Amino acid sequence: MKQLLTLNSFILLFVLLLTSFLPNKASAHANSYGYMDVQDGSEGIEIDLALDFSELAEAFGFITAFESADSIPKMEEVLSKNKETLTKYIAAGMNVYRDELICEPRVTGTNVSITSDNYPLAHFQMEYPCSGKSTRIAYDLFVDDINRSHINFATIEGEKGTQEFTFTIADRELVIGDRNWVRQASNFVILGIQHIITGYDHILFVLCLILPAAISIGRVVEVVTAFTLGHSITLGLATLGIVSLPSQLVEAAIALSIVFVAVENLLKWEMKKRWIITLMFGLIHGFGFAGILQEMELSSSTVASSLLFFNLGVEIGQIAIIAIVFPLLAMARKYKRFPTFVTTSSTLIMAMGLFWFVQRLG
Repeated sequence: MKQLLTLNSFILLFVLLLTSFLPNKASAHANSYGYMDVQDGSEGIEIDLALDFSELAEAFGFITAFESADSIPKMEEVLSKNKETLTKYIAAGMNVYRDELICEPRVTGTNVSITSDNYPLAHFQMEYPCSGKSTRIAYDLFVDDINRSHINFATIEGEKGTQEFTFTIADRELVIGDRNWVRQASNFVILGIQHIITGYDHILFVLCLILPAAISIGRVVEVVTAFTLGHSITLGLATLGIVSLPSQLVEAAIALSIVFVAVENLLKWEMKKRWIITLMFGLIHGFGFAGILQEMELSSSTVASSLLFFNLGVEIGQIAIIAIVFPLLAMARKYKRFPTFVTTSSTLIMAMGLFWFVQRLG
């Protein structure tokens, strides 16, 4: 009786964990991303700042206006009507210093673009007409009031060369020309970890893979290695611009991969070479991983190192998830009702995959 209660508690905990993976956004990621293109000149700075449109709506309480803005022109109209308020918000949260003297911004234009994941970005074209030899940017937007996981990817071009920088809650200041390769490497590792941990669809796919494989660490290593090899290949090809697929097609295919593996578990298919199927699906997931790096438009001089450390972060996050889940599954296999647990979990995962598939095609 005690063992039965223990297994029931484990099943309930696992089901609750799975249901918590159902996000509101179709991309199945919870990160907050922004982008910044900086032109650094001796007589002034020009910045194209891109922020998530919906988060701006949340910050300023014009959710109703945002929800009714179902086209780019209507979104741009919302920006135009709220330009003064938004400019003050940006000026308070992003400061540019020339020779350590603050430089007042001018907003020369606004527009809206759509990302590869079909999210609207609000663009602000900013001018900082201040001369100087050194430039420092302090960035606090969103991290204190909207989303503490907010990240802004900056690309800087100027007399000091091309530079990339990642603004986070822990790394809020950039001195242009001051390159810290260790810091940048660690930022991309962390970004990779965050991407897999908040990539609920990728997590559910991996969990569904290891549910029946939990009988031995060897089988887990086999399927996970195949998945890693697959997504590493297409992550590199997509980030380098060698191969490209429509994001909507990729996201829908990822959802279908979850459904396929869940059905495989439910029907108890005995696939001796499951790693081949896993490798194929890994190729699809790699395109999904590449989306964020493609949006960053990394320079040719840093794309290889950024790709390497991002992928390393993805693997670290994946290993951490498996290290937590596998011992629990291995322990649960000792109970007679474990097949029921696999059926329940796979059914729930299949339902989520179908939900995402329909949502992403819509």
